[in-house]
Amino acid sequence: MRIKSLMSAGMIALACASATAQAADFPVTGTITINGTSAPLPAGAKFGDSIYDAQTGLLSVGKFTFPQSSTTINVGPPFGPVTVTYQVTQTNTSTAQVAGDGVAAMTAVQLELAIVSTSLPLPVTPCRFSPITLDLAGVGTSSALSLEDPAFSVPPTADSCGGFASQINSQLATSNNSIAPVLTGDFTPPPDTDTIFADGFEA
Repeated sequence: MRIKSLMSAGMIALACASATAQAADFPVTGTITINGTSAPLPAGAKFGDSIYDAQTGLLSVGKFTFPQSSTTINVGPPFGPVTVTYQVTQTNTSTAQVAGDGVAAMTAVQLELAIVSTSLPLPVTPCRFSPITLDLAGVGTSSALSLEDPAFSVPPTADSCGGFASQINSQLATSNNSIAPVLTGDFTPPPDTDTIFADGFEA
């Protein structure tokens, strides 16, 4: 794919960019769906510290950070619905490339989902789900970088989760998941210059 082939060239160009460019934290909004249940991404999420170079279309190395958030899951009898406080952490770093036509892609995002606490009167930690791999693609514009992974999987936890691993796995360790993060900022596509050498000489 052309956008993938341009990534390494864009990284070289960004390294040579003006030293006056300032890294920034880009606010992140959007939605996440786990096992068919959709919710907003945690308020206060961001991607950074990173620089977007409008001349090359490259977003430099950064990572997503998410505040703790809460949701309700049904763990079955005898407890029924349980309020779960959780933390999502990106365990690697990522870059993104916006092509001249606005088409965008981000390198693989590796996440860990950790349950911090629940409304149960029993401890359920540690209870971690990892690695969760996101393959994000979308569109860059003058106001946002809108990305999506329409189908990702959450692997089963290897932790005991206080003896509730099987119930929690049934609710969280599924493939019926999607995520659509939106990075707010100026991601104007770069000039659509001649890319004859991107993949070697064209026929």
